[in-house]
Formats: sequence, structure tokens, C-alpha cells
Amino acid sequence: RSGKLLHTLEHGDWVWSVAFDPQGRTLASGSDDCTVKLWEPRSGKLLRTIETQLVRFVSVAFDRKGDMLASGTRDDTLKLWDARSGKLLRTLEGHGEIVLSVAFDLLGGMLASGSADNTVKLWDARSGKLLRTLEGHTAPVEIVAFSPDGYVLASRSKDRTVRLWICETWETVAVIPEQTNTNYWITALAFHPTLPFLAAAGSEPDTPQDEQLRLIHLYELDYDVLLGKPAGVAVPPRAVHHTTGKIVLVGDHSVGKSALGHRLIHGCFEKQESTHGQQFWVFPALGKRRADGTECEAILWDFAGQPDYRLVHALFVDDADLALVLFDASDIRDPLHGVEFWIKQLQIGRSACPMILVAAQTDRGTCSMTPEELKAYCLRHEIKGPMHTSALTGDGVQKLIEQMKAMIPWEDKPATVTTTTFKRIKDYVLGLKEKETDGQSIVTPDELRRRLEGTDPEWKFTDAEMLTAVGHLENYGYIKKLRTSRGEECVLLAPELLNNLASSFVLEARRNPKGLGSLDEKRLLSGDYSFSELTTLTEAECDVLLDAAALLFLEHNVCFRETDPLSMKSYLVFPELINLKKPIEEDKVTEEGVAYTVSGPTENVFASLVVLLGYTQTFTRTNQWKNNARYEVGEGLVCGFRQEGERDGELDFVICFYPEVGQPVRTLFQGLFESFLARRNLTVMRYEPVRCTNEECAHLLDRTVVRQRMKEDKDFAFCNECGEKLALPKMAEPIQLTRDVEAEVDAQRSMAEQRTRFEQAVFRVQAYVAEQDIKPSECFISYAWGEAQHERWVERQLSTDLQKAGIDVVLDRWENAKIGASIPRFVERVATCDRVVVVGTPLYRHKYDNDEPMGGYVVAAEGDLIGKRMIGKEKKKDTVLPVLLAGAEEKSFPPLLHGRVYADFRNEKTYFATAFDLILSLYDIDFRDQAVADLRDSLRGPEF
Repeated sequence: RSGKLLHTLEHGDWVWSVAFDPQGRTLASGSDDCTVKLWEPRSGKLLRTIETQLVRFVSVAFDRKGDMLASGTRDDTLKLWDARSGKLLRTLEGHGEIVLSVAFDLLGGMLASGSADNTVKLWDARSGKLLRTLEGHTAPVEIVAFSPDGYVLASRSKDRTVRLWICETWETVAVIPEQTNTNYWITALAFHPTLPFLAAAGSEPDTPQDEQLRLIHLYELDYDVLLGKPAGVAVPPRAVHHTTGKIVLVGDHSVGKSALGHRLIHGCFEKQESTHGQQFWVFPALGKRRADGTECEAILWDFAGQPDYRLVHALFVDDADLALVLFDASDIRDPLHGVEFWIKQLQIGRSACPMILVAAQTDRGTCSMTPEELKAYCLRHEIKGPMHTSALTGDGVQKLIEQMKAMIPWEDKPATVTTTTFKRIKDYVLGLKEKETDGQSIVTPDELRRRLEGTDPEWKFTDAEMLTAVGHLENYGYIKKLRTSRGEECVLLAPELLNNLASSFVLEARRNPKGLGSLDEKRLLSGDYSFSELTTLTEAECDVLLDAAALLFLEHNVCFRETDPLSMKSYLVFPELINLKKPIEEDKVTEEGVAYTVSGPTENVFASLVVLLGYTQTFTRTNQWKNNARYEVGEGLVCGFRQEGERDGELDFVICFYPEVGQPVRTLFQGLFESFLARRNLTVMRYEPVRCTNEECAHLLDRTVVRQRMKEDKDFAFCNECGEKLALPKMAEPIQLTRDVEAEVDAQRSMAEQRTRFEQAVFRVQAYVAEQDIKPSECFISYAWGEAQHERWVERQLSTDLQKAGIDVVLDRWENAKIGASIPRFVERVATCDRVVVVGTPLYRHKYDNDEPMGGYVVAAEGDLIGKRMIGKEKKKDTVLPVLLAGAEEKSFPPLLHGRVYADFRNEKTYFATAFDLILSLYDIDFRDQAVADLRDSLRGPEF
């Protein structure tokens, strides 16, 4: 009433959203500090804090009763909370991009969400089931709001429109042009509580910048027109309601998947070569039209069965709606070989889907297992079958199709409400897979437009509509958006080509003659490896696909990049494929810690653990062998883990430590190991080491015995040395972390995620540098010895990252190993370098000023060389890049470098973005270059 400020309520970071509960007793606020805070409005008292691990909150909303709180997050999920207790009720996944806005309907049972993936999704708030996906916007959906009468849902987007959707059918009834300046994120959209008015914060694009944010647009809604649609009123084209089912053909090598797939789709037999990678078909026989008018379309995916291909296929089966698990009925030795793996792969978490066990190739022989044994197997694993088929004769195929029709959960599949334009583009792309094309697999947006327009010269659509439709098709897996090394967008019409090439990467890495499971990065980028998938493609298409396949593995942490400091060669290393045996460590015995058994989709679990633990700031990967990895923290403190056993869909791990590693480091390593496991859709059983309580014995029980007893749900075991009865710990009991250790685990996980993005960005820069034939800089790094932490940062972090980017790093300790400890020769070597990076610390300034023995003289000599560059022309001065690691500028650099600090590395949260900019500068690549601009953005968080 008065406008007086009552309270200021504080978070630790940006506050993006606030919402009152309907009774006005609670105010919720969502922030980038990974919390939602609930406040009492009258007093400003903090009632409770909802905290998450590394999840930043963008939007919050209460249901109509104020009992449930919804939040949209930067990790692409919605979270539903009990508003009174702060307990997490459920997490809703499906957008794939930041959830920018959430809103409950009038009754509170339905939740709408708007996302940066350009869609609006509708959820059942009580069950968490996805009900509808609304397509139509061509840019991120900033905000959604239900009208108080429940008739209309409004959504506003950066495409400068507000769309009104009728809640009865979820079709668009109006598109309102909204003149908003898209440089500013103003999300306000609100219905009047009693009158038919809709307000939106807006701006006029042609007004001065300081006046652009001063407008509120107020619209009067005529519901008779919107809902009645009388003659003479312009109405958007009728929407298309559709849903897609994904059926996967999986099984061991040579069980006849491709032949059966061809018979299912085409109704005839055709001999098939062994599938290399995967292929896909539209399956018309399984399509239908639901009672609500939704068109249902089925897609059949055929995955190759060779074990090495599983590294790739495990990335693509987690959204299947039905799986046909094939086995070779004619195999008299082990007909169900490989079946167990796929059952576990498909039964965990989001991957869970109905399955049918299919006996294939029955024309070649009779199964060695009796019908009763097969039926018992299916009952035990809760799958349908067995179904007996022959692709050659067609026996059992029609019966299998009928069973598939009955099992695809069409009625439970959420419908997508899309525009006719989006649907036509989708149908066109799918049509390309059903007929011979001109052989071109990769097209630019301009080429795709020409192709689409060629089907109907009268068809009018915008570039934004086309690219948005392409984005939705990518979500379905029908196409893949790629980019060239120059940063230009393109579209891969046959995404299975990328997956097949990735499979060839795996085979080539497996053939590494030294058993290193790696590919030479330079050879890869230059096309020196012979991959069959590339033989019919143009050179430009080959370059794009090679980049994309490598990035696919880096993105999923299936491999890591490593540079040999002597040869300066960079490699893509696949931990899963390393065949080197661990050397005998006669002088160092490790102590074993906790053991684990994980089951479910276990492909790539070992690889991702190796990669992610090495991507943390604390633990540096020092060695990896077959099923074994080691990490160092500090000087000589080594932690590690190994994979002990592997069964179909099940792995055994154990972590280990050098004896001198203290409990705090052990707890941190174990916490990180478990946090990375927790990110997967796995069932994890933990086995604490059990030592005999008899002081005279103190024998460590065999882990195999402990595992077996705990699997049998036994809570005790007997010592096999003295016979003492010992209590067994609970498998599911989580590790107990102090708040400080938990915070450190969260911070290290965040660093690992940033490192993943950084490695992808650096790889893309390498591709661009190779294409443009940019000569790498020779860069000398000047720093002070004497502080172990700073030495490790220079030698193991910055220098290593520059080398991975192709920069030729000259470092005193490395050079001394080559030319001997000769300061004059070393100084002469430094003088010829293209660039000098000066790492500023208080010790560096101290040694520069005092010319101390044991390092001061060297720093002073380096300073003289740097000084000669600084008194030259500006171009010469620009070859010196001072970077600040510790202390203030004036106390960390000699006077000649004051005011010229290029980069600030004092905040470790911004390391990767700052290091990436340094790499670009060393290559003389403009930050605004199309090839790198979006890569920089991907590394720059709220700290910038």
C-alpha cells in the first residue's frame, strides 16, 4: 500500500524466480546458489532451505493448495517438493534443456513447463507422467501461465510471440506478435485474476537502449472468438497430434537381427550382411490412430551385436518403448549367450521397457533348451516369450508382430501437439530413409530448405520453423545437428552413419599395436585412418563426421585426450580398450577399501569412472592399465580402483590406496567414486571390508564370500581363519560424509563436468587449426619454483592443457631434461619462443627483485628477456602474456608488467574459460570467430 521496503532476503547467488503460495503465508525463491529458500513474508524469517547438489534453480511455482512446490532447473529437469517439509517428491525428466518456467493449472493437478528446447510440456503433478509436448515456438520458451478460469495456457518465447493454447485440446488458438528486444530476458507474463486481460513486459526495438525496458503490453482476450472460432476470424492451422514408439532389435552377433528386421518391415526375406553399427526403419504395421486422434508411428532400430559395438549402442537404447531380444535357436552350446546383458541393460531406471525374447533362425535347427526351460527363463526375468521365428521362411513373424502391437504402450505415450509445418518436415526426413537419395548425407540449412521447397513450391515456412523442426527431429533420433570446424551448422540426414563411424573408432582403437586402446588425434583429424563409412563422402563431409564421432565419445566420457610431452602427439584414449597389464608393484603394496557390485546398463561405466576421476582438480590420473587406474593427490599419495569381475550386465569394483594415504583423502576419493556411480541408472551394492574382530586373528575376509553372503541376505559370516562369527554391514548404507567433505565432492564433480566441456572445446579448436593450417605457437612459461602447489598447477595443469591444444610448451624442467641443466643454453632457447606466459605470484616477484640463489637468478634472467620484449614495439609487447595465479598484481609481477595482466586464474571456478581464452590468444584466433564463439559461451558460467 505504501511502497515501503519491508525486507531484503538474501541468497548466495543470482535469484531467478519468486512465488507466493496461494494463502500468502510462504514466499519461495529459486537461485543459482543451488537452493530454494522458503520465507515467512511478514517477518522475513527463513523457514527452510531446500538444497541440491550442483542444481541451480531458475523457476518456482506453488500448486493451488500450497502443498507442492515445483522448480525448473539448469540441469534440464523439474523437481517437485513437499512445500512443508522440503522433501523431494520426484524429478521429472524430458526437456533436454534448461527449464525456464513452471506453472500449475487451476486445480493444481497439472504442471506446465517451458524450456530452452523451444517446447512446452504438460505433466501430471501427482504421478510425474508426461502428458503432452506442445510444439510451435521457434526459440526458448521463457514463461508459461494458466488463465485463472482454466480455459487457456499462455506461453511466451524469445521468438517474439505469445501463444495461446486451448486447454481442452491443447491446440494453438492464437499467436500474438510480441515486440520484445531479445537482448534482454524479461519473462513477465500474467493473467488478470478476474478480467480477460493478459499482461506482458515488453519493449520497442527501435527505441534507445535506456528506454527499451519501460513498456508493459496489455491484451484483451475475446474468449468467444478464441474458443468459439466464428466465421471470418483468422485461426492458426489445425495442429497435428502424434507420438513415436522406439522398438530396438538387440542380441548377440550373428543371431539374425538384420534379416528378421527386413522381414518385419518388408514382408520378405533378403540376405543381410552383418550389421556394422546400427540402422533404422519406419514400421507401418505397428502404427495406429488413438481414440483421441493421436497418430502413432513406430520406428525399428537394429543394433549390431559385437561386444566392441556395445560401447556405442549403450548410448542409444535408454529411451526404447519395446525391445526384441534375439538369440540363435540353432546354437547347441549356449543359445542364450548375450541375452542376460541386454535384459539388464534395458531394465534399469528410465531404460526399463517391455521385452520379448525371440528365438531367431529356427529354420537352421532346434533349440537345445526345452520349451519349459525357455518359459521359466522368461518368467524369471519378467519378459514375454519365447517367440520362435524364421526370417527365411517367415514362420512366427506375423505372430510376433501381433505380440508387438499388444505390448507397445501407445495409450501411455505422451502425445506431441505440433504444427503442420513441423510434421511435414519430419515426414520428409523419414521419407529419405525409405528411398534412394542422391547420396548426400550432410546438408546445410540452405540445402535442406531447397530440398523441402522442391517437394511443394507453394509451401511457405520460415528458417526458424525449419531449424526448430530439425531440433525436434534430433531429439527423436531421426537426424543429427552437427557443425563444421568453422562453426557452421549442418544436418546429418542419416544419424546411424555417425554411430557406425563411432563403432569403427572403437575397432581401430582396439587394434592399437601397443595395447593402448587409443587413436592418434592428428591422424584422425587428417583422415589417415581408413574407415569404410567415409569412402563415399566428400572431404568436407568426412571432416565433419570425424569431429562429431570423436566429440560423441568425449561428451559421454568414453575416452579422454592425452598428450605425450616428448613427442607432442595427442591421443584419444579409450580406457575400456586398454590391454596393458598392470606391472607388479613389488615395493608398494596397496590397501583395499570398499568393494562394489553394479548391475544394469554397465557399458562405459568403467571408462567414465576413469575419465571423470581424472578430470577432478584434486586427483591427477597417473596410470591406467587393463581394468585398473591410479590417481595421485599431492606428492606420492596414490588412490585407485580396479574392475575385478564382469558378467552380463554386472561389474565388480574395488577401490584401493597406498598405506600412507590418510582417512580424509580416502573418504573424499570414495565419495567421488560413489557420486559418479550414482549418476548412472545402476543398481549399486556396496561391500565394506570385513576384518575379523578376534584381535589374535584380524584376518580380512575374502570379498567373494562377503558378496555371496550379502546377496543371500545374510547378516553374518564366519572367519575362514579362526571361525569367529562376524556381523556384515548393510549393502545400501550410504557413505557418511561430513558437510565439508560433501561440499568438496560437489565441487570436484562440478570441475569434472567443466573439464568434459573443456576437452570437447579444445578438440574442436584443434580441428579448426588443422583445417586452417594455423601454425602452433612456441610458448615459454616463466614461473617461480618453491611453492609446490603453484609448481603443480603450472606443470601438471596449465602446461598440460596448452599441450593438449597443440601449443609447443617450453618449460624449464622439461627443457633441462632434454639439453641438460645449462642456464645459458636454456635462456638462449627461451629467446626464440613466439610467446611468453608469465605466471605471477608473490614468490615470482620476490625472486625477481632479490636475485636469490636456487631460482632467483633464473627468474631474473628470464625477466631480462621479458624486459627486452617490453621495450620494443607494441607488437613485440603483445608476445608477453602475464597471467595472475596468486596475490595482487603489484605484488606478483615486476613493475614492467603492471597494468598488462592478460588473465586472472585466482578463481578456480573460472579456470577452464580463462585457459580456453589463453589458448585462442596463443593461436591468434579472434574471440568473435564463428568457429569458437559458442565454445567460449559453453565454458562461461554465472561467474562471468
